[in-house]
Amino acid sequence: FEKKRKISNKKIKKFYNIFFIGRLEINKDPYFFLNSLIKIKNINFNIHIIGEGSEKKKLIKLKKMYNKINIKIYGHIQNPFEKFNKNIDLFCLTSRFDGTPNVLGEAISFKIPCIAPKSVGSVNELLGNGKFGNVYKPENEKSFINIVTKTLKNYKQSIYKANLAYANLELFNKKNTLERLNKNIIN
Repeated sequence: FEKKRKISNKKIKKFYNIFFIGRLEINKDPYFFLNSLIKIKNINFNIHIIGEGSEKKKLIKLKKMYNKINIKIYGHIQNPFEKFNKNIDLFCLTSRFDGTPNVLGEAISFKIPCIAPKSVGSVNELLGNGKFGNVYKPENEKSFINIVTKTLKNYKQSIYKANLAYANLELFNKKNTLERLNKNIIN
């Protein structure tokens, strides 16, 4: 993953923007993302969903049921992190399974605080088992809600973790990754 140059500094706010960016498919679980967030009380936030896929109609239907909550569904957007970097206060990965969640690496490259399901693909490595971001029990709504709440209520710490994740990205650069692959192939 490449570190990005145009990074906006995150700060504590009265109103946060929580983003899901990815394919709107069952294995990425955008419905879990939206359905869980609408249950959070006592924190001010907007919900943003960027992507296309078979779950989009289901998400739009859920959005209509909760029309008092500010939910935006954009569809596909080219380079969403570059376009929305200044607005993204929290990025949530909700995949049920994933090899290397590239979207998580991209969020980290913009110093965006992240939460992701523990032990899904390379989440543990990218988020340092919770040192560089927050992890929750996969497909566990209560755990997800608690982690989102904790992340936003302790946003200063979340910014600190995002900066650590950014510094740790160097381990996953092209050169290091190719060297490790080459070493494993030769052995």
